[in-house]
This record gives sequence, structure tokens and C-alpha cells, in this order.
Amino acid sequence: MLCEETRQSLSLYVDDCVSLPARVAIDDHLNRCPVCRAEVAELRMLTRGLGLMARPTPPADLAISISNALYIEAAARKQAPNPPLIQRISHFIQPRVMPYTVGTFASVIMFFLMFTALRPHFVALREAAAQRHAYLMLDTGEFGHDDLVALGYYDLNQPVTPESLAAERAPYGSQSPSLNPAGALAALTRSYSRENYDVADDDMLVGIDVFSNGAASLADVVHPPRDLRMLNEFETALRQNAAFVKASLDRRPDTMRVVFWCRGGAVQKIEIDDRN
Repeated sequence: MLCEETRQSLSLYVDDCVSLPARVAIDDHLNRCPVCRAEVAELRMLTRGLGLMARPTPPADLAISISNALYIEAAARKQAPNPPLIQRISHFIQPRVMPYTVGTFASVIMFFLMFTALRPHFVALREAAAQRHAYLMLDTGEFGHDDLVALGYYDLNQPVTPESLAAERAPYGSQSPSLNPAGALAALTRSYSRENYDVADDDMLVGIDVFSNGAASLADVVHPPRDLRMLNEFETALRQNAAFVKASLDRRPDTMRVVFWCRGGAVQKIEIDDRN
């Protein structure tokens, strides 16, 4: 046996509480290890000293004082008024129901957090199911394409038109012009997301004027990009064709100024001024 193993059993060894094989192994180790022999000698001296100590005797009136305290407590409980029934029921139920209540409350919180996290996925699945149902109705001839559009469905196989996009953004078109899906600016932003274009850490903030026919012109560069190629491509896309849908489709003012924030190829626009 090693010293560490032996020292863990020395107290039992001194009290003669180890098995015979363990005692033989400890004896063999003690014959070869003076350090452990000294520790055994100290333990035996401590045991012998504790055995020589006088055993304390309790006070003569200890039993009488304990009995008197119990009599006083019993008399006080008899004189105390009975608690109301609701309080007695509460004292009976609380230690039994409280653990289940805490567990149920924690489960409800976890379910709510999980449902909140998964809610976007549920919405996407519901929309996918509705779209699949629309395709089935279209395949069976129950409805035509125009009927499905009137019901609020859309055909993923059909290109997005300025009219359909403006109709979809009807609540926001008067404040933020809709991007022309067939315009050069929309194609430029799509190319940023598809191609390996080094704009992930670059951003640009520009102000542009949008006119009634959907055309736009650069009015101000609030924050230029580090890569000026992004700004040049943006200006070229504005000059090629109408970057936005017509004002009549969005039901917005004929001319308005918006600010464009391009970051990593993602374009966001915010209205900052209206001018008729």
C-alpha cells in the first residue's frame, strides 16, 4: 500500500475497525514506513488521552427542567385559539403543492420562450402550406391565376412586377417608395448578395430625389463608402432606368427625398423629406 492509501485507513486501524486483509496490508506498510508509524503513534496517544478524560455529568435538575418546558409548551398550545380553516388548509397544501406549482410555472415560461423563438418558423410553414394549397387549386383548375392574386396568393413562378410589389407595400408606399423590381438598382443589390463582392464590412449613406415617374438622382453623399466602386455603381444604376415604381402606384408625392443606407449589399431606405 502507498502512504496516501494507508493514511486514509489509519483512524479505523487504530480503532480496530478494519478487515483482516486490510490490517495485514497496513502492518506490512508500517514495518517499512517510519512516517506512517509516527502518525499511528500520535493517533494512539490521542485516543488514550481522550479515554483518560472524565465523563461529564448532566445537572441534577436537567430532567425536571426539560419536563417543565414541555408542560409549558403544551399548555400554551391548548390555550391558543384554533387557526381558521383556510389557514389550516393552506398549511396542509403549501408544502405539498408548492413544488408542483414552481415546476408548472417554470414549464409555462420555457414553453412561452420556445414558442416565441419558433414563431417565425411556424409563420413560414403556414405561408408555405397556404401557397401549396394555392398551387393545388391552380393545377386542378378550380381557380385561375387572377383569382388567386385577388385572394391574396402569389405565384412564385411569376416575376415580381412593379404593380404587384406596390400593392404588397400599400401601407408603406406613401412614406417609402417601392423599389422597381425590374430596375438596375434592384439588379445591383441582388448581385451584391449573390456575388463574392467585398462590401460585407463597407457601408454608404446617400440622399436621393425620387420623381413621379420612378426615376431618381443622387442629391447628397452623407457617408461615402471606403470602396468608391460601390458609389459609382450606385450612380450608374440610377441613370440606367427608373429605380422605383411610379408615384401613382405607391400613392406617394410626386417628388420626395429619401436616404439610402447600403451596408454589405443590403439596402434600406428611410424617408427624410417630401417636396411637391
